[in-house]
Amino acid sequence: MTQLTFSELNSGRLLSPKLWGGLAPPSGRGFQCFDTQSGNPAIGFFDDFFEFAETTGTGGYLHVETTNGTVAQIASDGKTDSTGMGICRLLTTAEDNSEALLGYGNGIDAPFKLTGNDLCFEARVKISDITTSSHGFFIGLESIVGHATIECITAADAIYATADLLGYQQLKAETTAVDGMYQVSGDTKVDGAVNTGLDTIATIGVTDYIKLGFRFNAATRTVQWFIDGVEDSGARLSVAVIEAASADSFPDGSYMSPIACLVNDATTACNLDMDWWACAQYL
Repeated sequence: MTQLTFSELNSGRLLSPKLWGGLAPPSGRGFQCFDTQSGNPAIGFFDDFFEFAETTGTGGYLHVETTNGTVAQIASDGKTDSTGMGICRLLTTAEDNSEALLGYGNGIDAPFKLTGNDLCFEARVKISDITTSSHGFFIGLESIVGHATIECITAADAIYATADLLGYQQLKAETTAVDGMYQVSGDTKVDGAVNTGLDTIATIGVTDYIKLGFRFNAATRTVQWFIDGVEDSGARLSVAVIEAASADSFPDGSYMSPIACLVNDATTACNLDMDWWACAQYL
């Protein structure tokens, strides 16, 4: 089985070595069980969108396309570092509250859980508009209940409350700032407004791609956040500390799957381009 090895990872366009060390995902198409370089088995995927089914429920993906939101494969956007590569484009048009959502697992499978074994997630993305009070996005892991929900980010500028979540959010009230966040279904979400360490851990612009990733370290029960391959150590989460303050307040009770969504809250069209994304976990 072909897989991405550590030597093939780099800090440029591809996956980030410090995030993925010891746990490179498979490079073959589709979800796989594979052996890592250490010999430990793992499950996961790497998708560069070279092939993509644009019909929801096929090719491993669920789409939610509200109003005139769309999820589609496009050709390279012309940037030198992605010429010739497939890109998944989440597009919201000028209509208010349109949403484009992509969920891995067809809306029925959620293979990852933030307990037991190390997990890595990373995506390379770019947004086309950063006008204040215009658009919001989320990218990361979500429990399966939220994958088919209209408006993952609501008109009230709030993340869908009845799902477990861990990932990156940019809300419409901000421009270039991207927070880390986590949420247990039904509980108050924790983002930069609650935990200042998660505030603006990434800054996104309209011209360049950015890599957003995190690693759950099972031995230390921590979550490490990586921006373009570099950890923001000030944002590191300790699950033990979180749950000591409030029991069951970290989203480790549900199986989760990758999700990306973009919501419009203005009259300007916007798109979120994903060059690739990947997620893997030791068995």
